[in-house]
Amino acid sequence: MTKEVYIFIDESGDLGKHGSRYFVIAALCITDPKILYNLIKRIRQRKLKKKIKGLSEIKANNSDDEIRNIILNKLANAECEFHIIVVDKSQVKDYLFDKKDKLYNYIAGILVEHAQVGYDYIKLVIDKKYRSSLLRTDFDDYVKNFKVKWNAKLSIEHLESNENLGLQAVDFVAWAVHRKYNTSDDKFYKIIEKRIKSLLHLWK
Repeated sequence: MTKEVYIFIDESGDLGKHGSRYFVIAALCITDPKILYNLIKRIRQRKLKKKIKGLSEIKANNSDDEIRNIILNKLANAECEFHIIVVDKSQVKDYLFDKKDKLYNYIAGILVEHAQVGYDYIKLVIDKKYRSSLLRTDFDDYVKNFKVKWNAKLSIEHLESNENLGLQAVDFVAWAVHRKYNTSDDKFYKIIEKRIKSLLHLWK
């Protein structure tokens, strides 16, 4: 029986030399993405105040603690798993900050390598961070040829987060991990901890 998985990827923080010390990239893996879509839709319909219902998307950074708790608890009890990479930017070589696109592709490749284990078909959906189609193609080519050939068939789609509810869900995961490492506030992280299948630290 063919095993198919949807992997939604988003990051929190940036790969600039300055700013927060830790950069986080998260993958949310789920076999039935409708679970995520229905989850976010219900929260929009029932929990959001009128003044923010009109926003194009829900973002962890702009939500209050009530919404963050609701979404993270729903995700923690859903049939999904998370794979996380935390980058300590203080350990990144200076010259790599001038090659942020290549650095991001490398980190994402490691993340997908861990997230894809055990599946035959991967539908990878990533936040459309690159405005240039050339950079998106470079990302796709890099990940598809990362280190070894995938056992699974891999397709990649770059979408705006306001177009995809799965990306809005993984945004909360990345935000919770980023908050733990950059502010030492782990109360949101603890909600989802049981769903984290792999957590890698680069570089020590």
